Amino acid sequence: MGEVKRNHRKGAGFLLFKKESTVPPEPLMLALIREDGLYDIPKGVIEPGEPELTAAIRECFEECSIAVEGSDMLFDSLPYKSGILSVFCASTDNTPMIIANPHTGIIEHVGFKWVTKDDFCTKCLDFLIPSALHFYSAYADGYNT
Repeated sequence: MGEVKRNHRKGAGFLLFKKESTVPPEPLMLALIREDGLYDIPKGVIEPGEPELTAAIRECFEECSIAVEGSDMLFDSLPYKSGILSVFCASTDNTPMIIANPHTGIIEHVGFKWVTKDDFCTKCLDFLIPSALHFYSAYADGYNT
């Protein structure tokens, strides 16, 4: 697991389940791979006046080219809040594409991988673990799947 220096502005992002894997025992989730090898999710800073969900959708598209739509949302579109980060959950059958951020030109991740909860939690940024555990627990409880 990895410690990182965090930005202190509010952020929003997505934990994305792979649609075709959303059958028991548990779905695969999208892990964006950072240059240092740690797993991440599509997330970023909420712009002033921007709703959390709008920011999460924007960041998801900017970081992995997946456009989340209302029908993709899981768990009543309610975010899990962990500190200053609001994480939403959705499922997708789209293939991620890692491209340069259209606003900054920066490529924030070097790749992606569909992984299990355990794989993600052992290789991700520490502050993302509570969100992953929350949504996998909600999935296991059969809520809105």
